[in-house]
Amino acid sequence: MKALVLYDTVTGNTRKIAETIFETLKENTIETDFFKTDTETDIDFFDYDIVFIGSGVIDWLPTEKLMKRLRGKLKSYSKTGKVLPSAPVLPGKFGICFCTFSGPHIGVREALPMTMWLRCFFEHIGFTVLDELHYCAEFHNREEMNTRGRYGVIAGRPDHHDLEDVKGRVKGILNSLSAYL
Repeated sequence: MKALVLYDTVTGNTRKIAETIFETLKENTIETDFFKTDTETDIDFFDYDIVFIGSGVIDWLPTEKLMKRLRGKLKSYSKTGKVLPSAPVLPGKFGICFCTFSGPHIGVREALPMTMWLRCFFEHIGFTVLDELHYCAEFHNREEMNTRGRYGVIAGRPDHHDLEDVKGRVKGILNSLSAYL
């Protein structure tokens, strides 16, 4: 099995989640590539069995850099015939969407459109989406936002407990994939 972790981050919150995913995959002897969105490497998602894509939530969506990269890849795949009408599911190709959101306003509902956007990318290229991971994260440069939101005090998040949850969820995903592999 070969895995990819692709992420974008503005403040470093999402990098913590991406690194934990990467480390957990490696601990489970999964060959894994790890890239930040602005890396110049041309990535072919079809080279991987399981792909994790994530970013911070910006205005309910992924970062502009990540969306631009994925739109470009979808356009390229369309031109080469890899994206087919009705988006048939490709056996053995799996995706997981992940994000960090600050949560001072309406909580996780702000993150749902973002992971749904990523989910649509995966489904257009025929990947089965196994999970969507949403993690509350510190709001940088606005300290009052870290204490007055629906999630209470979010300063320092994602914290040790969040990262342990990431490890557990990734291990669970890998366990569920054992039925397919």
